[in-house]
Amino acid sequence: MWLIISVNMLRKDFLFRSIARRLLALVALGILLACGWQCLAQQGADSSKTLSSAEVDRIVKAFTTKEAQFRRALNSYVFKRDALAQSLGMGGQITGEYHRVSFFTFDEQGNRYEKISLFPMPSFPSITQEDIDDLGGINPFALEPSKVNQYNFKYIGKERIDELDLYVFDITPKVMPDPKKTKERLFLGRVWVDDHDLQIVKTRGKGVPETKTNKFPNIETYRELIDGHYWFPTYSYADEELIFDNGEPLHIRMKVRYSDFVQGHSKVNITEAEGPAPVQPKPTPSTQPPTTPERNQSPGMVQGGILNSKAIELPEPEYPAEAKRARAGGRVLVTVVVDETGKVISAEVEDGPIQFRRPALEAARKARFKPTLVDGQPVKVSGVLEYRFVPE
Repeated sequence: MWLIISVNMLRKDFLFRSIARRLLALVALGILLACGWQCLAQQGADSSKTLSSAEVDRIVKAFTTKEAQFRRALNSYVFKRDALAQSLGMGGQITGEYHRVSFFTFDEQGNRYEKISLFPMPSFPSITQEDIDDLGGINPFALEPSKVNQYNFKYIGKERIDELDLYVFDITPKVMPDPKKTKERLFLGRVWVDDHDLQIVKTRGKGVPETKTNKFPNIETYRELIDGHYWFPTYSYADEELIFDNGEPLHIRMKVRYSDFVQGHSKVNITEAEGPAPVQPKPTPSTQPPTTPERNQSPGMVQGGILNSKAIELPEPEYPAEAKRARAGGRVLVTVVVDETGKVISAEVEDGPIQFRRPALEAARKARFKPTLVDGQPVKVSGVLEYRFVPE
């Protein structure tokens, strides 16, 4: 009898220990998942080196002050903006499009003037006035210098991108504007600040507030050093499915290029365009079809086709860890513009799986080429870099 009791007691003890082990495993799994989500939220930022609140305040004050200087400097430049927004249906086919190419200049007070050079009839009815306003404000510039005091700045950590060591900050409005009372737009997202120049070099976020019927994608904007002084926006990109309060989805893709920065106010009288401008006659196509879109062409620029074999430096893109674990692969095409010295001055993703686009874009920006000569003179070249991600 005592043997039976002992056996039963052992069974109960074994069962208790088994349950305890499983509970501990679940707790450990929960901790790991929490840490994993936290790391994912930080998007690669290294938070191991914390900064004092005084140092954080100093950095925020420095880059917001320089943001105001940058905006004043931009007032002395004329530049081109090529904005393309598309709605996508099942399978990725384009169901609507908004395309607007403009030249911009600013007066001494910072007022913007636009001359539209291309604006075909839009087939994307979901574009709103807020979207158009954000194209010239929140998307490329993120922070309006006069509204800096309306934001909270949270230091996330440091991150290294394109050989730059960057401070990373999350930015949120202190008070969300009420769309029923004001048309004010604020930025909600993340900025990357160069730890040497203390200027914003990259942003990712969107304009707020949103409403039940008006949602906005998170747009990633890259800046480049222009004339050795200021980091101006050169490329913005978004590819996101927006879900409205009624449950309706809208897959939107947006690409905006800023180029042809020339110092000095425009000498022509430019006024804000009210509608589509007359489309200029298209040039007669050459016998060799171009391999990149016509919008990359400009005087003094030649088409180079696929440029991989012509590069003297072509860094390999980083293979995303998640894609590697899932053994995912794909091909990404990046359209680039190479200046007269062989440096990539513009890059944008034309096609490819979403998870591979960012590493391909960053790799393309680091490519280097020999100068291309036409009649003995160096010229700009437009072409395509192809990146293939092949699982091992």
